[in-house]
Amino acid sequence: MGVVCGIVFLAVPAPAPYLLPSTVISGVVFDLALIIGSKYGEKLTQPRLLVAAGLSGLSESFVGLFIITMFTPSILGRTFDALAIAWSADIVLNIVLSIVGAFIAFRYFGNRVPQAGTKVTSQ
Repeated sequence: MGVVCGIVFLAVPAPAPYLLPSTVISGVVFDLALIIGSKYGEKLTQPRLLVAAGLSGLSESFVGLFIITMFTPSILGRTFDALAIAWSADIVLNIVLSIVGAFIAFRYFGNRVPQAGTKVTSQ
């Protein structure tokens, strides 16, 4: 997923400089969260997908906010309180939205995608 996101952002210029690195890191973390501790062909469970999505959202927020804070601090405010509110609100919202999006996708596509080890036949 990280490689695909990177290729897409190379083809389509990002409107903000933090989007490319934060999206690539998000995709890599998502992939690693699904790969670590799993076996090839193992069925993807909903809790595993939701955890991967939450970790992905956390990493995306952290990288994006780090870049914004380091290179354009005036966007978030100059005081510690403004930075703390911006960081905490963005991280929590990104994690929640990532998990909700993964939940909806899992529910919608869960029965439409063949599971590992299932023989696909034409009708």
